[in-house]
Order: sequence, then C-alpha cells, then structure tokens
Amino acid sequence: MIRSGMATVLKNAGWPFSPEETQTLITLSDAGEPLSMNDLALLMIRDPTTVKRQLDRLVEQQFVERKASTDDARIVMIGLTRRGEQRLQNVLPLLDDLRKTALTGIKKSELEATLNVLRTMQKNLMEHR
Repeated sequence: MIRSGMATVLKNAGWPFSPEETQTLITLSDAGEPLSMNDLALLMIRDPTTVKRQLDRLVEQQFVERKASTDDARIVMIGLTRRGEQRLQNVLPLLDDLRKTALTGIKKSELEATLNVLRTMQKNLMEHR
C-alpha cells in the first residue's frame, strides 16, 4: 500500500526511479558520505545483488557514482552526485506529504511503539546473519 502510494507520487512528479531506487538515494543522502556496497545493502536490509542492479541504473542516470575506496582499492564506495542530491531534494517534500497522510490519526505513542518493535526486529535479524 505504501509502496503503491509512493510509486504514484513519484510517477506524477515525473520522477524517473522506482520507490526502491529512491530509497537507495535517500539512504545515501542520509549517510552523508559514500558507503561501501555491503554497508549500503545492510542499511537497506537488501541483498547486495539487488542493490547493485538498482545502482547500475542510478549510475547510468548520473545520480550516484562509484569510486574506489581510498583505504582499500578493492572496495567500491557509492555516493550521491551533486545532481542526485539536488534532484532528490526536489522530491523529498512530496514523500514527506505522503508520510504525513499515512500517519494521519496515529498517536505519537503508537508510532513510537511500532518503530521500537521494528528496530528490535531489525536488530534481531542483523545479529542472526
């Protein structure tokens, strides 16, 4: 339901990427610095192969770039380009409006409880790997 709403908002805005690709851009933006492929996949709780396919399209559109790590040339770092950051900032207000609509009628305490449960589940799954 949320993915569908996000897809509709993005499509209506002329945004060229899927909700999953958009989430990749948001994750990179939130990180504030380039991330390795593995770190990005862990943060997104996605398979690295899936993330790589999404990145291929984002690189092709010049929204992200791949660079060798300065510490270890075998590690590829992924970061937003200036173009990617600027375009992302244009679409974030639309997604914020969608979030506000989705949360209408939900008490702050209910939201906090839900987020705490989800964080605990995520932590449990990360430790289980």
